Amino acid sequence: MGGSLKVDRARRNALKAGGLALGALLAASALPRQASAKDGNNGNGNGGCGNGQQTNGCGGSGGNCFAAGTLVRTRDGYRPVETLAAGDEVAVRSGGFAPIRAMVSHTLNRVAGTWDGNPDNLPVVIRRGALGENAPSADLCVTALHAVYVDGFLMNAGDLVNGTSISFKAADGQDSLDFFNIELDGHEILDVQGASFESLHRVGMERCAPLLGFDGGRSKLRSHLRSVASVVVDRRRPIDVIRDTMEERGIAFARAA
Repeated sequence: MGGSLKVDRARRNALKAGGLALGALLAASALPRQASAKDGNNGNGNGGCGNGQQTNGCGGSGGNCFAAGTLVRTRDGYRPVETLAAGDEVAVRSGGFAPIRAMVSHTLNRVAGTWDGNPDNLPVVIRRGALGENAPSADLCVTALHAVYVDGFLMNAGDLVNGTSISFKAADGQDSLDFFNIELDGHEILDVQGASFESLHRVGMERCAPLLGFDGGRSKLRSHLRSVASVVVDRRRPIDVIRDTMEERGIAFARAA
């Protein structure tokens, strides 16, 4: 089973790499020659860790937020995120409980059949067990920029989408979605339905763990190619390994469906 998952995962990465390469070619052909010549230095990241400079909060521009109904562990047990308020204490990975400094929120509306706003606002559904055994313990929804804590690193949910166990939420059946996040005095890891997610990160806060991310399409392409080659020679970086682990869980999820 394990070998089969690796082969299927490599195939998926090959298809995604091909899609990225084709998309880049089509985009380049649509640009004026002079404009495309200026893009030679874009996407030259190390494929391992992004600069993590975005302001992750809830608001009109999106950010790292939980959909209403998401259960967060507090001193009084798991509670829906929308019921929390400043002064309530939530469980944190660094030990014990920390008081909430403030709650922030925003509403995402459906417009013309799609979710309105910044791509970072796109809701991502993480299925039960997608991040590990019984983690999360039930399906939950976060915005694409919300970071998951896995194997000592943070990765944005949007970078882990595999179309099965982790997928973008379709804009159907609901006209709006309410999102909330928890601001503490520092950046922390929260217990959310048995899985680990970051609290709100403000500019100037020290991150509680390294944030891995991609520097554009070329970075993603190189990452997928490393994953394809890993069946023969494994030179993957942590960002590749974490994404591939979620990809394999997604394959297993699809087989079990």
